Amino acid sequence: MADPSVRYTRFAPPPVARDLVEHLWVARHHAGASTREVLLPDGHGLVVVASGEPGLRIDPLTGLSTPDGSGVSGLATRAVVREQTGPAVRLGAQLDPLALARLSPGSLAVDRREPLGLLLPDVVEATVRAALDAGRDADAARLLGEALGAARRPATEDPTIALLAPALRVAVEERGIITTADLARRADLALGRLDRWFVVHTGVQPTVYLAAVRFSAFVRDAIGRGPAQSQDVLHTIRWYSQANYPPREVERFTGLAPNELRRLERGIADVLGAPA
Repeated sequence: MADPSVRYTRFAPPPVARDLVEHLWVARHHAGASTREVLLPDGHGLVVVASGEPGLRIDPLTGLSTPDGSGVSGLATRAVVREQTGPAVRLGAQLDPLALARLSPGSLAVDRREPLGLLLPDVVEATVRAALDAGRDADAARLLGEALGAARRPATEDPTIALLAPALRVAVEERGIITTADLARRADLALGRLDRWFVVHTGVQPTVYLAAVRFSAFVRDAIGRGPAQSQDVLHTIRWYSQANYPPREVERFTGLAPNELRRLERGIADVLGAPA
């Protein structure tokens, strides 16, 4: 269910960034509104330029919160609740799973937010933010996409990134519901190379990546695309947990063991102040 206090617009990447950026989006949070969404661990990195009141990222398993503004996020392996309590606008570029390996090898930030300067000069953030503040969302999206495309240096890229790319495509196409052995066969890679290149170029092992993709696909089936409102995610997890599927089927479909799914459910409920 869409939150009427947030206006969400999606943009295609400019041609120069099409193999780095899957899509761009702008979320405008109105004054006087408080929103919570779940940032899903969908196997993609994210670049954000934000203006206005900073939000908070809340770990539903630990309750720890950190400020959330502009920055670069590497692949995520777990869901995080994002809270916004003031007026703000955010522009996000959802990256191709291997974009960070191409743009900044050796600087992968798994489950962390890094400064935007990791990828882009400060002047880019200032220019993009000015466009957002002026209400020129399409221009801001184009500027960010073009800056990311310009930051790429193809001549210095590790050639094994291109060899790993088919495995990432298969993992997403199969919604994470595939064994690592089958993934290696589909991508025409030896299993040892698949494991090694996954860690080098994504920062996680193939099994971890596949589990994250499964969880995101499981949630998206129920709520659709766009911001994942916390109440909708909580309802989805509770509905599935109460169905009492066999433990092996739960992990195969959601990427989480039954006890992990219940812990996440309780954590999100605690953040929302919802009854157990």
